[in-house]
Amino acid sequence: MSDSLKNFTDSLLKDLEENENGFFKIENEDGLAYLSVFPAGKKGKPVDAKEILRRIELFQITESSPISIKEIANKSDGLTHLIGKWPGKPESSRIEIEISEDRMKAFLIFHPPKYGGKILNSEQIQESIRERGIKFGIRNEVLNLLSEEPEYGKKILIAEGESPVPGKNGDIRVLFIHPAAPNLEEDEYGRVDFKNIQIIQSVAKDQKLAEKISPLPGKEGKNVLGEILPYDSGKEAEWKLGLNVRLSSDGISVHSLINGRPILDRQGTIRVDEICHLENVDFSTGNVNFPGTIIVEGSIADGFTLETEGSIIVKKSVGKVFLKAGGDVVLSGGFMGRNGGLIESGADIYTRFVEQGRLIAKNTIFIEEASMHSELVAGESVVIRGGRGELIGGSCVAGKSIICTKLGAIAETKTSVSVGIRPELLDDLEKLRLEIQKNKEILKKVEQSLIKLNEDSQRRQLTIEEKESLPKLSAIKQKYSGILNNLLGQEQSMIMGFEPDKDSYVEVEQEIFPGVDIYPGKGKILKYV
Repeated sequence: MSDSLKNFTDSLLKDLEENENGFFKIENEDGLAYLSVFPAGKKGKPVDAKEILRRIELFQITESSPISIKEIANKSDGLTHLIGKWPGKPESSRIEIEISEDRMKAFLIFHPPKYGGKILNSEQIQESIRERGIKFGIRNEVLNLLSEEPEYGKKILIAEGESPVPGKNGDIRVLFIHPAAPNLEEDEYGRVDFKNIQIIQSVAKDQKLAEKISPLPGKEGKNVLGEILPYDSGKEAEWKLGLNVRLSSDGISVHSLINGRPILDRQGTIRVDEICHLENVDFSTGNVNFPGTIIVEGSIADGFTLETEGSIIVKKSVGKVFLKAGGDVVLSGGFMGRNGGLIESGADIYTRFVEQGRLIAKNTIFIEEASMHSELVAGESVVIRGGRGELIGGSCVAGKSIICTKLGAIAETKTSVSVGIRPELLDDLEKLRLEIQKNKEILKKVEQSLIKLNEDSQRRQLTIEEKESLPKLSAIKQKYSGILNNLLGQEQSMIMGFEPDKDSYVEVEQEIFPGVDIYPGKGKILKYV
């Protein structure tokens, strides 16, 4: 040991010795109480005889002499002195051990000694734990601390098991981009080129589309009794295969049977759509119904219909046409519906603009320039931005959000936007209201006929046919009154049952003009006047 380290150690020991406080012990030996008092260091605090006397009173030690206690305290010689009798049989501290119902945790409750009994040491505590069969996850550092500084009456965690780790399920790794998210990057002028959004992918015959990833094993657990806990094995992933794909002989990968467009639908089914290329759609082609993806290089004449389970891509603008796709609808140009055209998509719709048209998308409608005097319905969102970003006139309904640059027009064009309620619910409500209106009109005609017959009966004798009509009309009135009341009740129930999405919103980047009504959920309306 170096001189400097030795000097430091000697100084530390001397400092501790000089500052040490005095202390005492009271022990029970065969019913007799013995007191030992130890001296304090030069700067330490000596034992106060009053504290010893209070402890003697607490322990109910009899036949002790306060004078002799004070003398022993003053001597502080560290020797053992008989000071009296300790009533009752001494009882050592004891422990109570609880094991949780699932055997994953063990707790210890420490009970104090009585009548001068001894405190259990670490080895005795360990022995009690072993007797209860606890073998795993023992917290030895806690047990050692308890033997030195016992915490009486407190429930203390002393052992904890290890839960099993479940295996990881197998998966399917898809090797093409999915979903085919559009490239909506803006140029330096904030514009998006809708002709190059690149959502159409293609694959060659025999190209690998996806591969299976094997499940990973888990890890066994163990409870505090040392019992092995098995883990749940990961499950093998299952293929969902659609048209124009084949499974490899080993079942590990999926390949395309044709040259076409790869699709992963929302149910997890992998398929490859055939692609139908058309120059134009007119009287030379007639209406088109095709199971795969339809790509129209030229124009679609007014009044014609395209229907597919896949997607529709049109390279030019369209007019009063009817397009229905299970997948996306992409218009590189725009849509001039002339208050009659309809475009419906089971996924997303992309177009440069729409005027006097109707767009319905299960997911999102993306428009670059403007929507003018049109009806837009989207299950998730309507996004009008990249160019002018204007939403002018007509109505717009979205389940999640409506985002545009400008809402309404300086001419105060009436524009209605609703957000937060699923469009199909609003559609159901609209159908119900049409049914209500129809029944009201029928009831009104019946009531007018009854009034006229009653007035005629006051002026003249009714014919046999007219007399027979009275009870029939009364019965019809009663029937349709009941139907109408039921429908009105359903209408109120639907309105009260609408629960708007709490995260829905309308975002307008620049300006909202007068004449705009915003319906942010059930029963709310904001007017901009």
